[in-house]
Amino acid sequence: MNPLETYQSDAMERPLIRRRLFWALVGSVLIHLGVVCWFRQTYLAPQFNAPVERLVPRIFSIKKITIDEGALDREEKEEARTKVDQMPAVKPLAIPDEKPTAEVTEGKMTPVAPSTPDLVKPVAEKPVVNSNDLQAIVRVQENAAKAMDQDLLSLRDSLLKDQPASVSHPLIKLPESAAGNAAANDAAGMAAASGRLDALLGHGLHSGDAPVTMPGGAMFEFASSDLRPAAVDQLRKLGLLIKQSPNVIFSIDGFTDSFGDAAYNQQLSQARADAVRAWLIQNMDVDPSHIQATGFGATGFLVRPQPVDMHSQASIEKEKLLEQSNRRVEIRFKFARIPKPR
Repeated sequence: MNPLETYQSDAMERPLIRRRLFWALVGSVLIHLGVVCWFRQTYLAPQFNAPVERLVPRIFSIKKITIDEGALDREEKEEARTKVDQMPAVKPLAIPDEKPTAEVTEGKMTPVAPSTPDLVKPVAEKPVVNSNDLQAIVRVQENAAKAMDQDLLSLRDSLLKDQPASVSHPLIKLPESAAGNAAANDAAGMAAASGRLDALLGHGLHSGDAPVTMPGGAMFEFASSDLRPAAVDQLRKLGLLIKQSPNVIFSIDGFTDSFGDAAYNQQLSQARADAVRAWLIQNMDVDPSHIQATGFGATGFLVRPQPVDMHSQASIEKEKLLEQSNRRVEIRFKFARIPKPR
């Protein structure tokens, strides 16, 4: 049978389908409306054994609120008063009312200034130094060393005043030429150091060369790190030798004699070595990385110290003359290793 002959049009069924869809849509809308109305009228809390509450809180509105401005000010004042009350009470500093007094000495009245209470001295501010400014650092170190030297000298003088006075022995006579001998020895030592520097400038430095020794008495003032003018010529030669030897590290070592405190001798020897290094950097324009300064204090004696009677000036002068060579500055040479070519 031909399939085209079995086709039948559904034009007659369309009105029936439209009516069914219409009533189905109306029924769906009515069902949804009924469900919504049922949920609005039914509480869920009894179904779950929970207290009856509204799931949505009530909404209310406020038309106008009036706030008293004075109430805020009162609260701030009360808080400030409470903080003041909680602060501990400060007791005023009681300064004694002292009046000038006078002392009577041999019938004369000498006014005495009133004593003031001990107050905390303000701490002097440390100078702020730029790490890149090498000259400023050196100046600060020199000033600190000078100030420390002055304090130590004043302390030493006060201690010497407290010691019993030495009784001179009629049989002991101080050598009149002791100071002259010391100066002559220092001059001879400086001349030897100058000749040694001239020789090194002539033929150059070599591995194994002995250090150059400069007498401390000829280079520095007594118990000080201030350079003497007589040491300038030798320091100039040393600066030329440093510039002439770029592959050598120069070590400036300071030494003292056995007199004095160990800490003071260590500080003095370091200050003197630093003074030589600073002079070379400032006046000879040498590379700071090629110079090292180290203070060894009362060590490395060239002459062994002997027992000294501190109550006898003759014994002290004799020991100072004996240990003259221990007070010195040595210049040592360290050759940098040059890598071998591969």
